[in-house]
Amino acid sequence: MRNYQVPIAFLCVASAFQSPPLRKRCTHRSTGHAPFDSSAPTHLRDASARNNSDNEYALPLPLKPKGIVFDMDGTLIQHSIDFASMRRRIYEVADSDPIGKDLERTCVLALANQLSIEGRRKAEEIFADIEQRALMEMKLMPGGIELIQFLRENGLKRAVLTRNLEKNVHFMQRLYLDQMEGDEESLFHPIVARDTVAGDQSEELLRAKPAPDGILHICSVWDCNPSEVIMVGDSINDDIAAANRAGCGGAVLLTQPDGSTLDTDSGYAVGISEEEILERTPSLCVESLSELKMCLKVLLNEQNIQAQSVQSDEIESEGGRFVYSSMQGYAIDIPSIGVKRV
Repeated sequence: MRNYQVPIAFLCVASAFQSPPLRKRCTHRSTGHAPFDSSAPTHLRDASARNNSDNEYALPLPLKPKGIVFDMDGTLIQHSIDFASMRRRIYEVADSDPIGKDLERTCVLALANQLSIEGRRKAEEIFADIEQRALMEMKLMPGGIELIQFLRENGLKRAVLTRNLEKNVHFMQRLYLDQMEGDEESLFHPIVARDTVAGDQSEELLRAKPAPDGILHICSVWDCNPSEVIMVGDSINDDIAAANRAGCGGAVLLTQPDGSTLDTDSGYAVGISEEEILERTPSLCVESLSELKMCLKVLLNEQNIQAQSVQSDEIESEGGRFVYSSMQGYAIDIPSIGVKRV
């Protein structure tokens, strides 16, 4: 078996706001993430710096996670929504709308809600058309079945947080259940979509990502702290920002096999301040759900890591090992893919 390095994610990186040496770290409130630099090489821009209250190196995921919150489109199922077409069609409706013509071209969902009655009707027809096409083309993400089964076997809770509709999430769940045992609630619970209300006694909808409301609602249902939860998604603007705003213990970005990301832009503006870039910085990037499963497998076997007090250490684990260096932080050595810095 070949032994090669896959430097996908680092704890300490050089970025637009952080220069070498690697010991220099940039702290961001609850996450300690380093800025996401889209111009940096792949092995650097897939990175984030995370440190604990003692300003020491910390794992990019919570050591004892209670559950995983998944985005749906582009994460649990393959990417099939044409966001560029969605933006164009909604903006065309706004251009001809008596109210919309004077509104800022921002998030298509927010924009649609501000249009006239007729404008909202046309926008809803567009959303329904796009989402119906996506349902017809829906395919499970490779590695999804195995990952969900692994999480079930290890007692980790699972939830879905999406800007799609609840009925479409149920359609996705049935595709999973065609190949797995159990019922929908045993697969993912709760489900938070753009039409999910805040509570049994409320008619108010939970704010969609990148607002943290959905994650905080899930944590309330699970009776846990956000620091015990990992968010997994394919959008830095929606999923990673929501995770960091909620204070999640891990914010995992699912990229394409070459490390790139697809167009998942709903149209809203994103800030360029250091704090706003930090909000969109993942703690870990993986190129497949299978790779995420391998990382979690190693993580779950490391319940008693005490690496902060040593200069260099190797901690054996079934199926892989953590390698710690005081200069570069943690790496995961997984036999099937080699050394993966985290």
